[in-house]
Amino acid sequence: MKSSFMTTRPTAVDATVIWEALIADSDAGVLILDSKGVIEFANERAVEMFGLRDGAACVGHPLAEFVPPDVFRDRMSLAQESLAAGRAVTVEGMIAGRLQQSTFRPIPGSAGAPASVLVVSRLAGPSDPLSRLPSPGTVRAHVDDPGALGVLTAREMEILKLIGLGLSSAEIARRLERSVKTVEWHRVSLGDKLGVSNRVELARIAIGAGLVGVDPTPPGAAAKPVASADRAD
Repeated sequence: MKSSFMTTRPTAVDATVIWEALIADSDAGVLILDSKGVIEFANERAVEMFGLRDGAACVGHPLAEFVPPDVFRDRMSLAQESLAAGRAVTVEGMIAGRLQQSTFRPIPGSAGAPASVLVVSRLAGPSDPLSRLPSPGTVRAHVDDPGALGVLTAREMEILKLIGLGLSSAEIARRLERSVKTVEWHRVSLGDKLGVSNRVELARIAIGAGLVGVDPTPPGAAAKPVASADRAD
């Protein structure tokens, strides 16, 4: 069967152009790690997403210097899996307070040099922020690094995600089968803990942390009926 891919340019594609587009134009965090987790390359977006020092300054340092030890071990186990299997592995999890999808791809070594791992990361932005399942073809990380969001309770994290979708307190109350009063109490607590004063700022935090997508499912699509107006958490 012939491939459906067609090109009007018979000349070979310049890999340098593709690499520059990936690291500069895609808004993806791009890391290259050696087999032991030492950073060989990091673009500006990766520096931001992983909480690294300046891209050039972090080269030659283990990723373990910048992320919690248990997170490092969890992600490196996936990197080792990618190297061993010779295929890409995608994981969804939080690093430095951002929910990310990171794909690990083996880079074969040349002239007997050991292989490295290319890590391409982007904010996850799930369409259903309360889903406990990662995107199809993606595995869920065993360990998260919630960063500044680590001060939140599980319920507050759920409400932050729904505020990020633009839902009102009444809509959130229906979705979670809680009272509006309870939702408002949690919203105030969120503001106090995260140092913001209104829903717009909370929504920006949720979107910036990759907890929700910027083009979400319509708010009323998955709303649940209110079980009891006075039901407490």
